[in-house]
Amino acid sequence: MRCTLMILGSLLTSAAISQARDGLPQFNHKDSHSSVVFPGKPRETTQTVKTDAGDLNVTTTTYATTDGSAYLVSSTELPAALTKPENRDELFRGVRTGLMGKNGKLVTEKKATVGGVEGREILIDKGKQQTRFRVAVMGTRLYQVATLGTGEFVTGPDATAFLDSFEFTK
Repeated sequence: MRCTLMILGSLLTSAAISQARDGLPQFNHKDSHSSVVFPGKPRETTQTVKTDAGDLNVTTTTYATTDGSAYLVSSTELPAALTKPENRDELFRGVRTGLMGKNGKLVTEKKATVGGVEGREILIDKGKQQTRFRVAVMGTRLYQVATLGTGEFVTGPDATAFLDSFEFTK
């Protein structure tokens, strides 16, 4: 399981529009039953990742700014055993380890509400780049909402507004 989560985390760090609040486009991802407000039109990709838990389909939606900062949302359907409530701490540890990779340093990790669901917020320093992830599980799907860029950007108001805009839909 840990290898599976590390692969997902590494993959993510290498990495129906409708009108929303403040006039920004809200991206509704119907397959993953979630929405988020990106600052512009995002790009969506889906790929299959081979893991020790089997082949996993990872859908990633990103928006990159001209200054190199990025906004990201991903969802991955996981085997049911991995997402059971009693396995969540191990799941989140594995995700954190994967996101850190070889060169990342954990700055903070704390419990956080992600779209109304308990999850984690993880801030990782990778030298010139920092990543701020919010991670949660709904059903058997793992969701990751993130900002990547300078420390000032990922902890700033635009990044926070993006992370806060994530919600689960029906």
